Amino acid sequence: MAVLCSAKSMNLQDRISLGLQAITKKKPIVSIASENQVSRKFIQVQKDKISAGIENAFYPKESAEVLFYLPVSLEWIKQFVLSLALDCRASFRGIIKAAATLLDYRIPIGTVFNILSETIQKANIINEAQDLSKVKIAAPDELFHNNHPVLAGVDTESLYCYLLAEEEHRDGDTWAIHLWDLQKQKFNPDYLVADAGSGLRSGHRQAMPTTACHYDHFHLMQALVKARNHCKNALKSALTQHLKMLDKMGNTKLKNKASKIHAALMMAEKEESRAQYLCDMVVTLSGWLEHDILNIAGMSPIVRYELFDFILDEFEKLVSMDPYLHSAVTLLRNQKNELLAFIEVLDKKFSKLAEAHEVPLETIWHICELQRYNHEGDAYAVYSLPVQLKLAERYDALEEVIILAMNTTERTSSMVENLNSRIRPYLFLRKNIGKKYLQLLQFYLNHSRFLRSEHKERVGKSPVELLTKQPHLNWLELLGFKQFKRAN
Repeated sequence: MAVLCSAKSMNLQDRISLGLQAITKKKPIVSIASENQVSRKFIQVQKDKISAGIENAFYPKESAEVLFYLPVSLEWIKQFVLSLALDCRASFRGIIKAAATLLDYRIPIGTVFNILSETIQKANIINEAQDLSKVKIAAPDELFHNNHPVLAGVDTESLYCYLLAEEEHRDGDTWAIHLWDLQKQKFNPDYLVADAGSGLRSGHRQAMPTTACHYDHFHLMQALVKARNHCKNALKSALTQHLKMLDKMGNTKLKNKASKIHAALMMAEKEESRAQYLCDMVVTLSGWLEHDILNIAGMSPIVRYELFDFILDEFEKLVSMDPYLHSAVTLLRNQKNELLAFIEVLDKKFSKLAEAHEVPLETIWHICELQRYNHEGDAYAVYSLPVQLKLAERYDALEEVIILAMNTTERTSSMVENLNSRIRPYLFLRKNIGKKYLQLLQFYLNHSRFLRSEHKERVGKSPVELLTKQPHLNWLELLGFKQFKRAN
């Protein structure tokens, strides 16, 4: 009788507490029931109620209640088509199916085409009216769709796409024409970062001879990775052959065969030693190049140039041992100035900082090199101590502006590769894309806001907003549509 009374006398909060204790399983249900003078069945009932409540919170039951009414007009249908095509990357027939499934409305495929075509002219007017003077570091590139080149270009800081055009050719004249057209929109970056595409670089020399075009480090790293992998695979093959010959030598019983196998074994040992030396050298030299010379945080320009020349000489010696390395070595030799151009950019920035903060340029470069170390580690503390004692309270402020200068110095065209990855799903849906569709896509990419990004300052903003530092309307409203808003 006492058990029944205890259960009846409990208020809501007590029942919730018992249910939570049972769910967390910190105590057995038997213990909880005994401590609170209730039955185990009573505890199980409270547990089931809380479990059901949690499930309903995350998986609410369907309701026939109308959330809001949507006025479906022809103008709204056009927005529906555009949003599916651009926000959802839907194909024309996918749009037709969605309209029939969700709206019980049939849209002919010609109408879908016409809706997109109507907006292209408005989108292109906005594209051509954009002031490109704020593009400071440009990254041009080429991608292909059904063997047709698509020329692209992006501002590395804001991700603003300043060029997106399908062409028949990708030669120097084609690139030059596009660059001349862009200059009408005040396109005049501090420098460009691009790969070794001959047409791209030829067009750049024609249209912008006074603007530097740095070589993209990413493509060099790819070449070095291929060289390393080639040498590692050659070493594995040589080791396998050596072990194979050792096995044969141990199993042979005939004297006339033993001499031949012994000669082959000596050759296998020699080849393994050669492959081991070559592999070690390539891994070491490419590591120095990547981590000591081409790293933003590093030594002064003079040391980097001397080290680069040393590494290039050593690589050239290795070509005689393995001709496969010839292409990577040729790239290093021919693109030396473009690969190291970022050092000159840093040196100019650091010279201004040295003058503004009245410190020697060598001190600025020393702080730059210190950024190779973990700020929480012992190495950073030891090597930075002399500079910190010398600069006293000025050290932190100076280090901050040096890091900013380093972070705003581009060495790769990775942002245009990022753009290419966002463009490809749209191209995949169509055999023929055409210049006009790309104009609409360029407009959309520039005025669509980022939902997520590793850089917090980009979240919730479009490339245009990041470029101009000014807000703008939703991309549909910029095209002249009135966006649907629910009544409060």
